[in-house]
Amino acid sequence: MQAIKLQVNDEINIDESRKHLTNLHGYSDGYITIASKNPNYSQWHYKREDLLERTEDIINDINSYVSQNTFYRPQRRIENIKELRAVYIDIDCYNSKYTKDAVKYFLEHDLYSHKIPRPNYLIDSGRGLYYVILIKPVPSMAMPLWYAVQRYLYNVLKKFGADANALDPTRVLRIVGTLNSKSGTCVEVLDEYDYEYSLREIQEEYLPEIIKKDKPKGRPKKMVSLFNEYSLYYARVMDITRVCELRDYDVEGHREVILFLYRYFSACFTEDEDEALRRALELNAMFKKPLPENEVITDTKSATRAYQNKLYKYTNAKLIEILNITLDEQQHLKTIISGKEKYRRCSDEKKAKQKAKRRNENGLTKREQEKKDRLEKIKELQAEGFNQNQIAGQIGISRQAVSKLLKSLDT
Repeated sequence: MQAIKLQVNDEINIDESRKHLTNLHGYSDGYITIASKNPNYSQWHYKREDLLERTEDIINDINSYVSQNTFYRPQRRIENIKELRAVYIDIDCYNSKYTKDAVKYFLEHDLYSHKIPRPNYLIDSGRGLYYVILIKPVPSMAMPLWYAVQRYLYNVLKKFGADANALDPTRVLRIVGTLNSKSGTCVEVLDEYDYEYSLREIQEEYLPEIIKKDKPKGRPKKMVSLFNEYSLYYARVMDITRVCELRDYDVEGHREVILFLYRYFSACFTEDEDEALRRALELNAMFKKPLPENEVITDTKSATRAYQNKLYKYTNAKLIEILNITLDEQQHLKTIISGKEKYRRCSDEKKAKQKAKRRNENGLTKREQEKKDRLEKIKELQAEGFNQNQIAGQIGISRQAVSKLLKSLDT
């Protein structure tokens, strides 16, 4: 399709939009969110095939956005993340003393391959820049590492106007080829790099201290501590969501405390108070008996103050008590577990390790391996023309045992 001329400073190009979406999600699995602000915010969810085949029908020419990661369900929520496919920084140059050209210069001459990787995309979003690295897809369990990388990139780029409120994995960014109505210009690629990074590769190159096999002496480095905190906060968010799922969202009697904890841990993980509130409101809407929206906002407001002042360090025992989490429910959770459940898991893990030790590289016990070897020998002798009595004499077992082993081959 040809670019369409509008009464603006630039042209919309749906072909560039399609190319951008293909590079982002050409092999994506899960739902992709497309959003629009024209003038109100709306969003829709598509599978890869539908999005790429119907790009021209789906994409709004003005103020169109796409999620960089994908979701299990058609809901743009952190607990629904299916694939982490990119790390990214939204650089609001207008909030810094640098122009877009100046930021691009410093990136290329001072930072690339030294402090940060060269991105697959450096995009002019209209009033700022998008720094986007495409990664080999990883599941949501890699979220703490993903977020640690995000925070590292943000810290390097914050002097250029990096947006601290645009670091969450559900973020949508403008689509190349579409129009930014605020700047009156088209979103365009300034630099493109054809390379697929892995999240572990970035971590090993730029954050080697956060993964240590041996526990170091002394206090951990700041990035290590942050990584551990993000891991815990993310696990808390997922566990609270899981409790709601296990109860089929019939949580009357616990709604207020669930929403408070969810908003609090979401704020701690994303470091975005507005995003944490949005997610709490979405979770409330999923309840069988949701609270009025204004009540959610008021009753959970203290979660923001708690996050700002880091007031609470909830123990597992306290969370189990206030949420009334049963032992059966704890079996489905990651971190909110009692000592009894922890003991059960350790016992099961120990049994599994002991069982594994009894097996060789073929996954067989000593007895199973001996039987397998004996059968192989019997087949060899049988192929050479030996009868069962002769085979028994060669191997040193009874003829009945030979007969039984041969019958096992037919079952």
